[in-house]
Amino acid sequence: MLWVVEKKVVYHLLDLGSERVRIPVRVQFEFAVQDGSLVPDSLTRSVLYNRSLLEKYYPQLDRTRLDATIEKTVDREICTYLKEYRYLSEEIP
Repeated sequence: MLWVVEKKVVYHLLDLGSERVRIPVRVQFEFAVQDGSLVPDSLTRSVLYNRSLLEKYYPQLDRTRLDATIEKTVDREICTYLKEYRYLSEEIP
């Protein structure tokens, strides 16, 4: 079994109606690989972005919704990575 650790910066596009904000999100994820495939339930990740700065400049933001949309962006990017390197052939539930 082999453990893979990857660090990436992904960008989340936040549409505020009158403007769009490109948010850099630092992601670190790791997972186990056995026989060239992702080991189920081995994927862990950490997500970091400057929420306090966003809240300062955009006080109308809903924290829960922002976190949820960033999580979806991160999930999509991790899934794309796993497919690109052929660790995964289908979507992560």
